Amino acid sequence: MATTTTKAKTQETQSKVEDAYHSAEEAATEAVHSLKNKAQESLTEGSEKIKTATAQAESVIKERPLLSIGCAFLAGWAVSKLIK
Repeated sequence: MATTTTKAKTQETQSKVEDAYHSAEEAATEAVHSLKNKAQESLTEGSEKIKTATAQAESVIKERPLLSIGCAFLAGWAVSKLIK
């Protein structure tokens, strides 16, 4: 009789452990999917911002080419002074 009780308790404990394992697995899977979706949204949003900034920069360069060349020269000069 003691053996039957021990087996029953062992099976009950094993069942609880398996349930906990499956619950943890489901929670981890949901967390990974959530993070993946958030990362994809952030990537898409960042990509759109870069495209917008690039279009604005192109517009400024087309409108004021001499100013753009002057700014590029000044930035290059400043970087060369910082490197020395």
